[in-house]
Amino acid sequence: MRRRTFLKGMAGAAVVPSQLFASSRADDSLFPHSIMQADFNSTSGELHLIGGQLPSDIYGHIFFAEGIPLEPDHLSPSGRGALTRLDFSSDNVQFMRKMIDTPSALMQQHIHYWPDRFRLLGGMAYYSPTMGFVNYCNTAPNYLGDNRFALSYEGGVPYEFDATSLELITPIGHYHEWQSSLPPWMDAFIPDKWLFPQVRTTGHPYFDLDSDECFTINYGGNISNTGTSNGFIKLMRWDKHNPLENWNIVNRDGQSAFIAATAHSLGVTRHHVLIFETAAQVEPLRMIGIRSVYAQTHRTPVWIIRKRDLIPGRDHVVADYLELDFDTSDIMCNYDDHENEITLYGQYLGAMDKSEPLYSGDRLLFGGHVAESLAGYPAAPVDIGGLVRARIEVKPYSAREITGDFRLIRDDQLFWDMNDPAYRGHFQFPERFEHIYWAAVGYRKDHVIERVTDAYENYPNRLFSNGSLPQTDQPSALVHMNCSSMSLSDAYQFPPDCVMRTPQFMARANSTAQDDGYIFTAVVRKNPTYGVGNGKEIWIFDAQNLAQGPITILGHPNLNFATTNHALWVSQIGPRPMDAYKAQIGDFFREKAPSHRSSVRRVIEDQILPRFG
Repeated sequence: MRRRTFLKGMAGAAVVPSQLFASSRADDSLFPHSIMQADFNSTSGELHLIGGQLPSDIYGHIFFAEGIPLEPDHLSPSGRGALTRLDFSSDNVQFMRKMIDTPSALMQQHIHYWPDRFRLLGGMAYYSPTMGFVNYCNTAPNYLGDNRFALSYEGGVPYEFDATSLELITPIGHYHEWQSSLPPWMDAFIPDKWLFPQVRTTGHPYFDLDSDECFTINYGGNISNTGTSNGFIKLMRWDKHNPLENWNIVNRDGQSAFIAATAHSLGVTRHHVLIFETAAQVEPLRMIGIRSVYAQTHRTPVWIIRKRDLIPGRDHVVADYLELDFDTSDIMCNYDDHENEITLYGQYLGAMDKSEPLYSGDRLLFGGHVAESLAGYPAAPVDIGGLVRARIEVKPYSAREITGDFRLIRDDQLFWDMNDPAYRGHFQFPERFEHIYWAAVGYRKDHVIERVTDAYENYPNRLFSNGSLPQTDQPSALVHMNCSSMSLSDAYQFPPDCVMRTPQFMARANSTAQDDGYIFTAVVRKNPTYGVGNGKEIWIFDAQNLAQGPITILGHPNLNFATTNHALWVSQIGPRPMDAYKAQIGDFFREKAPSHRSSVRRVIEDQILPRFG
């Protein structure tokens, strides 16, 4: 597919086009390096209106999480976490931003000397031989109902936070309720005094407001495709009050399920839970400094569990396994699964490796090397992505893909680096999806590295080969997918000096339709709009007319965020109930503290116990 006609008319943008696009020339230097930098201090204030007008019927609250790289080569979306809340009214938008202070992040902040200090492994995770792994808890904010909110992270347990103060309150589940994800042979190297075990879970636990329960997973035991005999996946269910229930997932032959890559997304329908293995595999050799790349596989394994089989007291549950013929990361499903048919929507990633950072000195495909100021930003895709629909039929003792209903749409101008989805009721699936909005983060030729192009040279279904990759940048785009027709109904392509991430649907007051509202986006510009502010901007779109451009642009010199991840919109907030769940982890830290040096004990006593004890 070629660029669509509505993109040719983008000069009709709502915010004075001659000034909005004044800096939009094709120039390699337009990428905003400031996306790698952010403040570490708490800030708040009232956003300034930079362009357009604030809609009179906009309301509610947006939460968005971010990652801040702490050193060169640190993968930026996995960086030190911060959380921002925006409060919308017809008159103004207030903001509050705070660091996500998990116990391990607090410890890392205060401990800088060997052997206790945390060291970056492969650009992906921070590790201390005496304490364990850091959990930044910065993937996605979630709503639990009753003014309870949580943050999730693929490399650590989720935490609840208070929406009014943005302070973390409690992990979800006591530490002993989660199984270490490290392989058993590593037990001999793990001291009993470890404070922060390595736990792998999904980036998107599902908080079902209809059934008033949460589903998530705990997996590990293997390293990629080695040691899979020790691999496990535990499906966990939580009633938001009591300890977590869990079941080991096994196939029809009684063999334990395992995940070789990651499990970014979880699918939940009225009668089923779906566990996906998603396309972001961290190579084991990366952790010892070898920058080899193994191409992701062109498939999405999925385990399908029937909720009726989750029997309390039983230690396992049988799942049906199948493989979908595409690779994805963010995948959702209709909550409606009548006649035991499940409809899925997701990105088609193709030759894109979400786990690959740019490393200092990496050789670029078009000549030169990666600059230290960009080391840690995600590597560029080496082909366009797409959007998919897949359908599954769940039979009494098996499951199959309804291959005739598979749909894939691609666009060679817009669909570069398909990323975060946005939809009404984000992280709460509707009965049937009608509209989904997606971020295409874009393509920058100076982010294309030889390590990745070599690994993906023969990847299936490529539309661009290594030899035909563009030598001009393709900017970020916000796209609107009509799920009924599986077509691209609307889009907006950003100026070249912008990086857009983290779209989120905001319902219009008194509306019910899935496209009746606004789309929030977090934008980082090299050249601030109208020359105002720091280039860290909030752009708001009419969900029914993206092509006209942003109707509102907001910013503030003290709102300084880095690489943003997922966002959440809710209509109202209030203080977390005083009598709500709280895991008692204080005794855990008090028990471990005497085995540590005085500097570590001081952080436990002064920083961790006052907040979590």
